[in-house]
Amino acid sequence: MPQTPRTPTFPERSDITTDYVIRPGLLSLLIVAVGLSTAVSAGTGYTLLRKDVSIVHQDVLLRQSTFKRTVQDALDEAGVRLGPDHDVSPASDAPLREGLRIVVRRPVPVTIIADGKVRTVQSAAPTVATLLVRHGITLSASDKVFPSPQTPLQRGLRVRVVRVHHEIENEQTVIPFQVRRTPDPTVSRGVVGVVSSGRPGLRERVWRVTRADGQVTGRSLLGWRIVRDPLDRMLSVGAQPRGASDGPFAGRAYLDLIATAYAPFCCKGVDDITALGIRAGYGVVAVDPRVIPLGSRLYIEGYGYAIAADTGSAIKGLRIDLGYDTMPEAIRFGRRPVRVYIIQ
Repeated sequence: MPQTPRTPTFPERSDITTDYVIRPGLLSLLIVAVGLSTAVSAGTGYTLLRKDVSIVHQDVLLRQSTFKRTVQDALDEAGVRLGPDHDVSPASDAPLREGLRIVVRRPVPVTIIADGKVRTVQSAAPTVATLLVRHGITLSASDKVFPSPQTPLQRGLRVRVVRVHHEIENEQTVIPFQVRRTPDPTVSRGVVGVVSSGRPGLRERVWRVTRADGQVTGRSLLGWRIVRDPLDRMLSVGAQPRGASDGPFAGRAYLDLIATAYAPFCCKGVDDITALGIRAGYGVVAVDPRVIPLGSRLYIEGYGYAIAADTGSAIKGLRIDLGYDTMPEAIRFGRRPVRVYIIQ
C-alpha cells in the first residue's frame, strides 16, 4: 500500500523569537551569487581593500580611510584641490598603499642669489636642491650653496650660490744680483771701477688660485723654477795708498758735483729710455748738457765709469743723477757730493 508522505517537524525553542526558514534551493542561489561577486572583483584586477593614509596640507594633518587607487583620487576624495604651482609627494599618479603619507606644498616666496643676480620667486619645491634645479641653476662639484641643498624650503628663505673656480697662475719675480768688490792695488784708494754691471735673475712660481664669485680666497704653491740665474755685479776698488801714485786720471779735468740717484720707472715721467735712446740703468747718468755734454764718458768716484746719456728737469747746474737698476739701490745711495772726471 502506498505510504502518505510525512511533513518534517522542528522542535520549538523558547529562546528563538523568530524562525528563519531557508529553503534548500534559495541557499544554493545565495552561494552562487556570492561566488559570482567574488569572480567579478577578481576579473577586474582590483583589490577592494581599504587603506589608511594621511594627507599634510596647509600645515594640517588629515587622516583618511579610502578605497581609492591613486594619490590624486585620495586628494579629490578629501577635497584637496591642487593649483598649477603646488607640489605633491609622492606624485599624484602614484598608487595608494597602507600608511602612505601624502604631502601637499603650496608655493612660498624665496630669494635666490646666484651669478650676480638677486631674484625672488614663488616655489613649492621640497628642498633647496630641487628649487635650484627647477630654476635652471646648475652646480659644479666645487660650488657652494647656503643653506645646504638638503634644507627644506620655507617662506622668506634666502638661498645663495657661490661659484668656486680653481685656476693655475704663473708669477715671475726678480732675483736681485749680488755686488762683489775686488781690491785693485794699481788704482788709488777710493776709485771704483765697474768690471761687469750685473743682471737680475728671474724666478717663476706656479700657483693654484681659488676664487669664490671672482674674489681670491686661497693660493697654494704648486712649484717653482729658476728661469734665469742672476749675474753678480763686479767692481774693482782702488787699494793703492793715496800719494803712492797720481792715479789713472791725473791731469784730467774734473768737476765736484752734487749727486742723486734714480732707477727706471722710479717716479712719474721717468721711463727706461734715455735722451740718447739707450736703456737706463747702472752706468748711465743724467746731466745738465750745459755743464757736461751728452755722450761724454765719465768716471765718478764711488760709482765707477758712466756715460752722460740723459737729462732731467731737476738736474741743473752742478748736479748729476746716477742710474741704478733697482729703486732700493738708488735709495741707498741717497744724496752726496762726488768728483766726476770727464774721460772723453
